[in-house]
Amino acid sequence: KNLKNIFKIIKEVFNMTENHGEKELLTREEVMELLKIGRSTFYRLLQTGQLKGFKEGNRYKVPISAVEEYVKMKMRE
Repeated sequence: KNLKNIFKIIKEVFNMTENHGEKELLTREEVMELLKIGRSTFYRLLQTGQLKGFKEGNRYKVPISAVEEYVKMKMRE
C-alpha cells in the first residue's frame, strides 16, 4: 500500500467537500475504499483504537481527521 497515494486521495476528498458542502464524517464503506482495506481490518482498527470512530444507530462514522491521523501514524512506522 502506498501511503503517499492515500494522502493524495484524502486531499481529493477535501477538495470534493469544499465543492459539495462540508463532509466531516465518512462511512465505513468510504473509509474502506479510501484506505483500501477490508471490513475485518476496518473493525479491527476501530477495536484496537488505531482508528477513531463511533457507531450511530447501526452505522459507523469516522471523522476525516481520524483517517488522516491513522495515515500519519502508519507513515511514522
